[in-house]
Amino acid sequence: MGGRRSYPHSRTLPDVDDAAFARSLGLEAVNVDRGDQLGPAWERALAADRPTVLDVRCDPDVPPAPPHTTVERAKATLGAIVHGDEDAWGVVQQGVEEKVEQFLPGTKQSPASRAGPA
Repeated sequence: MGGRRSYPHSRTLPDVDDAAFARSLGLEAVNVDRGDQLGPAWERALAADRPTVLDVRCDPDVPPAPPHTTVERAKATLGAIVHGDEDAWGVVQQGVEEKVEQFLPGTKQSPASRAGPA
């Protein structure tokens, strides 16, 4: 939404099992409820002989901030969160935790650990 204020009615969606619906149409479908299921779900989807739906249940408080997010985009998102997001505290907390983990030495996501052995 490019830094625009959050509207709760656009974020609160009914709990629908999209994978079950996809299967009812004859598609391949996988429900993913935990992080450790995501890799195998992708493998199954890529090996399927038909279109596949991955129904991934994730924490709504985790902001969708890829590692290459610009400072301007991060400021715009933070501004939108602070000015009207009903889940502001959870989003900020999860976002900070994610970025701290990314840069702490010894964590699996840190730049140092991605570089491999010295």
